Order: sequence, then structure tokens, then C-alpha cells
Amino acid sequence: MKTYAIILAAGKGSRMQSDLPKVLHRVGGVPMVEHLVNKLEKLAVDEIFVVVGHRGELVKAHLGSRVTYVEQREQLGTAHAVMQAAPLLEGKQGRTLVLTGDTPLIKTSTMKDLIRIQYDRRYSGVVLTSIMDDPTGYGRILREHDTGDILGIVEEKDATPEQKRIREVNTGIFCFHNQRLFEALPHIRNHNAQREYYLTDIISVMRNMRSAGTPSRFVSKVLLDSAEVIGINTREQLALAEILLDDNMLAG
Repeated sequence: MKTYAIILAAGKGSRMQSDLPKVLHRVGGVPMVEHLVNKLEKLAVDEIFVVVGHRGELVKAHLGSRVTYVEQREQLGTAHAVMQAAPLLEGKQGRTLVLTGDTPLIKTSTMKDLIRIQYDRRYSGVVLTSIMDDPTGYGRILREHDTGDILGIVEEKDATPEQKRIREVNTGIFCFHNQRLFEALPHIRNHNAQREYYLTDIISVMRNMRSAGTPSRFVSKVLLDSAEVIGINTREQLALAEILLDDNMLAG
């Protein structure tokens, strides 16, 4: 069974106050996106796809032939970004990791766990979640009250006051059954405050597919140390990532 990975690396990163693509900013002297590629290579992932956009030629020049590139010409959301890999991936058997290019501190062992969980039970998808004291800015995990099953993820801009009190958040990192991923993506709509196609909406789409007769359970892996998946969007967060890396808190 083959394993693929898609790294979302098309963002401009305007809050970094630089024209350099966000994923090329360095942590420990290594560009964020390269940290991810190095770890995926250790996992012997069969093929790594990098979604490029803003100044994508710089990402290509840095990573060279280590990965396969797909282009997101318009920034229409995370689901739209993943969809750009459809011509190369849809219909293939296997599982696909989806990673955000601004989370370079994720452990190789965590990615391995996501792959194992998906493979062992043949789940449609596994989302990596974390419990945060301050969940501001993150999508909240919605669970069924009695069973604890994941019902969906709501982005903060679309969340109700009650949902904003939820402390379990989406990290933006997933492992999918590849064929089910690309069967579900075209059904995602942009009916939200940002008018974007959110990858997080794939959970509710897959639940509807299940009710239509397609087995489609979606589960989570809860991460105990949220520092492992801090998203780096600002200079301050970049500095924090340097400290975490220097302290060897997130080795492996």
C-alpha cells in the first residue's frame, strides 16, 4: 500500500513582513518546508507533492527534484489547494498525509502514528487535534455528545460563541484514504464567511457519503503537546519555534 504526502505551501505569509514565501523562512537554519520534506523522506513516503503559489519558483529552486509540484494559481482555500493534486493522485490506492507547510516542528513519530491509525482500521480520514488553553484562531472540533464521534470542524470566523469555548482544535494535519479523499473533495462548498473551500468541511461531506452507502468513518489522534504543531505565521512565532527547536523539545 503506497503512502503519499501533500504539503500546502502556496501562502504568501504577509504577516512575516517579507516577500519570501512563508515556507522558506528558516527554523534552525533550515526552511520550514524542508523540515517537513526531510521527515517525510525518513518515513519512506512514496511520493511527496508540494502545492506552490506565491513565488513558487523559489520553493522549486530550493527543493529541486526531491518532490513533485502542483500549482495553486488562486488562493481559494485548503480544499482547493489539495484538489490541485487530483490529476496526479485521484484513483490511486493508498493513503495520503496532508500537512501545512508552516508546521515544521511536527514529529516524524506523530506522522507515522497518523498513517498507522488510518491503515489499521481503513478509516476515511484521521485528523490530528490538540487541546489548547487558548484556542483563539483555530478551528474547533465538533463531536457527537453521546459517542464522541467527530461531526465536523468549524473555523473560528464561522463559530458560535458556544463553539468558541471548545478547547480541542484542528491542527490542519490529516491522513486520508486517498481514493475517498478525492471522491469527497468536489462536494465541498464555499458557504462560509471567507468564501473559501475549507478542507475541514470534508468531514461532514464524508459523513453524508456514508449515509449514502459508502463506508466513511472519520476519527482523530489527540496530540498531548500542542507545541509540536504551532503554526508559524509571524516573526514572533518564528522566534518561538527557534527556541523550541534549540531546546530539543521536539526532536524526532
